[in-house]
Amino acid sequence: MPSLKRECGTVTQISILMRVGTWESSGKKNFGTGVNSMSFRDIVVDACPRNDIPRTLELAREMAIAFDARLFVVAYAWPVTTAADVLAGNRLIAERQMQEALYVTRAAFDRVFEDTSINVEWCSGVGDPTTVLGEHLLTADLLITSAAEGHGNVAPEPANLALGSGAPVLRLGSASVTGRFSSVLVAWKGCPQARRALHDALPILKRADKVTVVGVGNETTVAQLEAVAEHLCRHDVTASHLHLSHSEQDVCAELIGHAQRENADMIVAGIYSRGPLAQRVLGGVTRELLKTSDLSWFMAR
Repeated sequence: MPSLKRECGTVTQISILMRVGTWESSGKKNFGTGVNSMSFRDIVVDACPRNDIPRTLELAREMAIAFDARLFVVAYAWPVTTAADVLAGNRLIAERQMQEALYVTRAAFDRVFEDTSINVEWCSGVGDPTTVLGEHLLTADLLITSAAEGHGNVAPEPANLALGSGAPVLRLGSASVTGRFSSVLVAWKGCPQARRALHDALPILKRADKVTVVGVGNETTVAQLEAVAEHLCRHDVTASHLHLSHSEQDVCAELIGHAQRENADMIVAGIYSRGPLAQRVLGGVTRELLKTSDLSWFMAR
């Protein structure tokens, strides 16, 4: 397995590239599978130290096979420090813990991709993971990340990554899922963010057995939901629609409750339709969904 080690200042990056396929005389690569032009071809995987890294990597591998995608696995460690930690002089201890965490993550990477012929690149180091992931996302079709905690290391917030990069983000919840996502709930609201999430998720929606476009109260109308479902059907998505009347619960609680009742694998929803500042002050669906760690969430803005 060829490797390249590159050092930039105090940060070390290690890249491993594995290629699959044969080259035809025309110079075009032949993978033997027909891949729709609307697909994920470059996927970034957030492998910053967490306790569910093997599961995240395994799902990323499954999706790479399904979409004939190239994977960029990014594992950067950075401690969650306080002023007291700095004053106590715990820098050397923190550095050792970060290196140990990266070693565990790399071991998981080697196990998951040991016997595969997937086009995958590994990038790791000590530094702010949000900055590094943001750079990779500038040329990516999707980020796969997780809702798990970082256990002493910074865990990048998925909504901020989607907001800062413009790339869609698939945040895996704690519930068991496969890369197929057979049952999907599309949270619809008449706004650009909902439309963007819907279209960015089309490669996943096309593979699902059941897709339900759901709106709540005065966020949308039955006619609008019907039009969205019809639009999805024209993209070969098996879709239906449902309008939920507004109860005493907030919109997010309604959506999550319906998703759980229907055993949905994933929610597709736009983020920050009010804007991040208004969300922090007034609350909103984005902030509430971020608190829901069991459901997988495909987000875009």
